[in-house]
Amino acid sequence: MRTLKDLDIEKSIKPRKLIFEESWFDKSDSFISYLIFVALGISSVLCLDQINPQSSNDRVGYYLFPIIISLCLYGFYCKFFEKNLREIKFSIHKEDAKQKILEYGKKYHYRISKISDNLIFLNEPTDDFGMKNTEKTILVFFKGDAILYTLIKEGSRLNFPVLFSQHLTRRDFKKILKK
Repeated sequence: MRTLKDLDIEKSIKPRKLIFEESWFDKSDSFISYLIFVALGISSVLCLDQINPQSSNDRVGYYLFPIIISLCLYGFYCKFFEKNLREIKFSIHKEDAKQKILEYGKKYHYRISKISDNLIFLNEPTDDFGMKNTEKTILVFFKGDAILYTLIKEGSRLNFPVLFSQHLTRRDFKKILKK
């Protein structure tokens, strides 16, 4: 399980990247994730090289392997940049923005924790592929007239990156902070 031990809020806000003490498990988890994406991507490239596009038997693979390669590249990218904080500017007062983020968390049944002056954790239990004890956490930092946020998924065995819900969350945050 991932722990954000000694998360430094001020140091995280300045470079817009999570600064915390990583355990050996977190480092090995990142390495294993990179290894999975690279191995799957390289094996797909090698298989794609063996496919004859003129053959009717190979036509499915001809379209399937580029999709797998694209997903591997995107997964690698998401894992590599998962600790980077994304910024959304707003024109409302900081306390109003904080209240809207908390209302968003309550509306979508997030477990809200670590409410401080500059940080809110929104935790959502997930059940990815039947693995129990997985959770997606949205970390929201407040910096002047903007929020900095990131999504991190933690699992019982392997912390896969958040691939698509980060875009939905960005859209939701932009929508609620414009009101």
